[in-house]
Amino acid sequence: MATGSPVGKLARQASPLFVGRVASTALTFVLPLALARLLDPSGFGTYKQLFLVSQTVLLVGQIGLSQSLYYFLPGGGRERGAYVVQTVGGLAFLAFFAGVALWCGAPWLGGWLGDGTLARLRTPLALLTAGTLAAAPIESALLSEGRVGAAAVSYFANDALRATALLVGARSGGIVGLAWGAACYAGARVLILGLLLVGRVLPLATPSMARFRAQLAYALPFAGSVLLYVAQRQFAPYAVSAYVTPGLFAVYSVALFHLPVVDIVFAPIAEVLVMRLSQLRAAEQGSAASTPEAAPAAVKGVPGGTRPADGSVASLAEWDDAVDKLASVLWPGAVMGWLVGGQLLPLLFTHRYDTSVPLFFLATLELPMWVYPVDGLLRARGDMRFLFVWNGVRAALTAGLVLAGIHLFGLSGAIGGGLVGEGLSRVVMLRRGRRTLGVARSLAAVPTLGPIGLATVLAALPAAAVRYGRSGWGGIIGAGLVYGLCYLGLRLGWYYRTRRQAQAEAQLQAGAAGA
Repeated sequence: MATGSPVGKLARQASPLFVGRVASTALTFVLPLALARLLDPSGFGTYKQLFLVSQTVLLVGQIGLSQSLYYFLPGGGRERGAYVVQTVGGLAFLAFFAGVALWCGAPWLGGWLGDGTLARLRTPLALLTAGTLAAAPIESALLSEGRVGAAAVSYFANDALRATALLVGARSGGIVGLAWGAACYAGARVLILGLLLVGRVLPLATPSMARFRAQLAYALPFAGSVLLYVAQRQFAPYAVSAYVTPGLFAVYSVALFHLPVVDIVFAPIAEVLVMRLSQLRAAEQGSAASTPEAAPAAVKGVPGGTRPADGSVASLAEWDDAVDKLASVLWPGAVMGWLVGGQLLPLLFTHRYDTSVPLFFLATLELPMWVYPVDGLLRARGDMRFLFVWNGVRAALTAGLVLAGIHLFGLSGAIGGGLVGEGLSRVVMLRRGRRTLGVARSLAAVPTLGPIGLATVLAALPAAAVRYGRSGWGGIIGAGLVYGLCYLGLRLGWYYRTRRQAQAEAQLQAGAAGA
């Protein structure tokens, strides 16, 4: 891989974020294990409901302002600080009203979701939600400014602060103490944002109505698509929470405890992909503006009109590298989940959650789907109208599948309905992504994924032999070590094989050119 290639840049830029997220994995992994022992199943289910509500408001309440920084800051010039100020001010305004609305609506919400405990926690719930929403732009602004290392540190510090606050609160006061610990964590996030602004770590400039209108023109369509996306992603846990008791919701949540690994791996790679594609888009537009006579013909069906061919090639290289990185982690993670999940869950969460094991196996089917960061691709290319329309379609589709699944098969039906909806969505969005880039080749990246899939499956054979020969932690750790060594060995073998082939082809071409 050439050091100066776009793929090389993506690899170097994503690596600090990836390392930071991997470091956060331990915290994200340990937190629910510890809380499952500090709280009874009902309290653990209420904790999951508390963060389900606050995270939903966080995702929807940003109305696309934080995400718009990825679009405006890379090519924003001196005025980029105005976009930061507009984002911070807008989210502070929205956070205040979101907190008030939650405080007033918590009695109704608590009666709908579970046994009414959320109504008694309405003050810390309101503070948690308002604080996290107000401080949401921290990582987006750092990453959009090219401060990848600082963003990685911020992600890790955020997870460490949250885990500490929740554990201290739960140990001292049960679910009530946990809720107030979460509120303190949110307040600390707001303080950190203030320090970054005062210290000019983030750029500042005078906002203007013209820039704010331009920012909203991008952000609001994206916000609509996010609203529908969140409705699609969060419908299943809300439906389950309304359908069952907090104790059964805890069983459902334990079965899905490993899915945050998707975000830990997916988010940094997808975010850097968006940043790189946005930079390429800005370069393409600048090139077309400076030499309009050299601009190629418009690509039919591609939002944004004309686009240089080399820009599409560079974007495709960025896409392939992102898919390679995601599959290299998520596919082996899924296989290991199926190999050891039956033993792992009772050891981690105690035998009170044995009924989560079959649901865990089913939920693990979602991991392989997330190797395609299509949402980020469409965002970076400005295809917001399609995102909005399609997210509405898949939200309605997922809601119907989840409700039918719950009615027919209970908790497993809820998970299965979500899986079917997500799978269909990936197929549709891959087709749209190809049109957006203006390339003839499919974005499924089969040549990239083929060797990864083969190594993933072959490495599972000796690991399965170790797993079924032992029980307890010995079998789990042994299977993991064997799998990791075999998988890495196969991947390295394939890498050196293709490298030798490329060198041989280069020599043949050089010889033919010399002749």
